[in-house]
Amino acid sequence: MEAFENIAAQYGRVARQYARYPALLGNDVALSHGQFWSTVNGLARHMAEDGVGPGSLVALNSRNMVVVLSTLMATALLGAGFVVAGPILARAKVVKPSHFYRTPEMAGHSAVNFRLLPPDWLRSDGPGTEELAPATVAPEAPWMYLHTSGTTGEPKFIALSQRMVQDRSRAAEVDFPRATTTFASFFGCTSRPFFARALAALLQACTVVEGIDPAQWLKHGVNFVAASPGQMFRQLSDAPLPRRIARLEVSGARLPVGSGALFLQSFDRVLDVYGASETSKSFANEVFIAADGTVALRGVPQDSRVEIVDDTGTPCAVGQSGQVRVRNGYMATGYMNAPEASSKAFRDGWFYPGDTAHWGQNGELVVLGREDDVINLGGYKIQAALIDALITMVPGVREAVAFRNPLPATKDAMIAFIVYDDPGNRANVNVDILARINQTIGFGLSERSLRSMIRLPLDEDGLPDRKACAEMVLRRAGELGEI
Repeated sequence: MEAFENIAAQYGRVARQYARYPALLGNDVALSHGQFWSTVNGLARHMAEDGVGPGSLVALNSRNMVVVLSTLMATALLGAGFVVAGPILARAKVVKPSHFYRTPEMAGHSAVNFRLLPPDWLRSDGPGTEELAPATVAPEAPWMYLHTSGTTGEPKFIALSQRMVQDRSRAAEVDFPRATTTFASFFGCTSRPFFARALAALLQACTVVEGIDPAQWLKHGVNFVAASPGQMFRQLSDAPLPRRIARLEVSGARLPVGSGALFLQSFDRVLDVYGASETSKSFANEVFIAADGTVALRGVPQDSRVEIVDDTGTPCAVGQSGQVRVRNGYMATGYMNAPEASSKAFRDGWFYPGDTAHWGQNGELVVLGREDDVINLGGYKIQAALIDALITMVPGVREAVAFRNPLPATKDAMIAFIVYDDPGNRANVNVDILARINQTIGFGLSERSLRSMIRLPLDEDGLPDRKACAEMVLRRAGELGEI
């Protein structure tokens, strides 16, 4: 095994070698790798004076990409830990930060003593930005604390060591050829999908572009974009990009029928990625145009081992549905202070993400939905993701998410929130939706179950949030006095 090195020291060598190459770009930012490394060192020096060091845990509340990545790398340099401050951290109560920082656009919380980061702490040319000696840290010491819903839908935390993050970044090097990739993300700068790719980009002397404006992407020569399928569909539904971009990775939700063809109008290569906080990227399906002109998928294995197994642990045949399980050399080993959830998800050296799937004819991984998204309709178990897919196949539907109706006295077992291309044509589209649902599964939705939305509730990764949808229904019913 390669000798362990502080990840900040590893980046420092890269930054010195590629000091003039662009690291972070945006409307109001342009930092080379040399400048960003100076920013990291200056911030780390100020944080050290504030008592941050080995054993400390820094919680950051910010939407500023430069601040987020600088703080993340500075904690590595100092041998401290890093976690995103926010409602999930407060609700879970299993991670105990020693230092809380925020930037001006974030209000913080009255119950927490957040320190507002002074602007001069983040100057790339300020005094005290000379290099610090990186702290010596144990290879398996926790560094990044990430929240995940795991297999139960409730937020939990995993701890990633610097070695694990290095190994994950090394696995992603193929996506970030050294000093040649310019990356942009629809995922927020405090999300796990962003962290995974941005760190891999920096360690490969590549460039991260801030923002979701395609004009900025083209201006800065972006050749790799990451997004959820819904985010990308909204971006491209009106018109393709004025110039094609080399690569798109979508992840986190089922790829809607028809989206693949739309995405291929703007990107040379489109990959539908399967992964999780617990395992990082595990598998990918490449979208392509088949010989008959239809859009199809083919599996692109990564360095992880992915299996679909039945209830006895026997691998399933092509087309046979079963549980997904994943194994690689850098997956988490369990959840913090959650032994029951850990024993369910991590077994015999495998991670069970709670998804059901089958293998397709082209080796593609066809995810049918999550085990905890199964809805019981009159004794029949239906995957909510299947309903999502059926609805989005109907012309006139932009996005849809189905979920169990939370009202205690309801006659309907399911509701679907739908974003229509033309809300004025909703009635006609609904006829087609109900016809497709009835034809496919025979029951499940009625006209009153279809709710028009301007936009869907999303989680922190920009993905449809079924729990938030149910809470909206309960809240609205309470306002109307129905419960």
